[in-house]
Amino acid sequence: MELLWTVLLLLAAAAACVPLAYFVWMHTARLQRRDADALIVLGYRCDDDQIHPILKERLDAALQLFRERRFRYVILSGGAVRSKFTEAEIMRDYMVAQGMPEERIIMETRSRNTVHNVVNCKLLMEQFGLASCLLVSNSFHIRRMHYIMKRLGIPASFYAARHLRSIVGQQRKLTFQEIKAYRLTLPWIEKALNMSSRQMMGK
Repeated sequence: MELLWTVLLLLAAAAACVPLAYFVWMHTARLQRRDADALIVLGYRCDDDQIHPILKERLDAALQLFRERRFRYVILSGGAVRSKFTEAEIMRDYMVAQGMPEERIIMETRSRNTVHNVVNCKLLMEQFGLASCLLVSNSFHIRRMHYIMKRLGIPASFYAARHLRSIVGQQRKLTFQEIKAYRLTLPWIEKALNMSSRQMMGK
């Protein structure tokens, strides 16, 4: 009986470690602060046309990168998912108010999920002759972004501002929701792979 309890305790301890290991893995993806032709910022829902703290973290990280590194253009990507205005428009207004030159901004206003973001930004890069890109999001999102870009054969670097308070606070629940998000992403990747290379996604 004592052996059985020991085994059960060890199994319980191992099971408790799995979520922690997953959480740490999700937030330790490789990040790069580097020059690129395009600095791409992916949108996040803007309920009632207000910038969500998760999106503000992305935008502030992009502003810092823009000031410290060299980029030809900044691509703001996001359609109107939970807002009257598109996420890209709301992001543009914030960035310009913070000193971003509007003529350096390219708008992508059709996308409604991360696969849309990636496909549409790729087409805009081709249109503007941009060969390299650095994508900005939040720490919890980097692993899935990397997976999508790899599946679609698009080379890219990634960056997120890793703030402990944000990671254990607002991003904690989102980190575990990424498991479901991965499953929802798969059919969109297949659709993107079967589409015309010149066709944008979303509406």
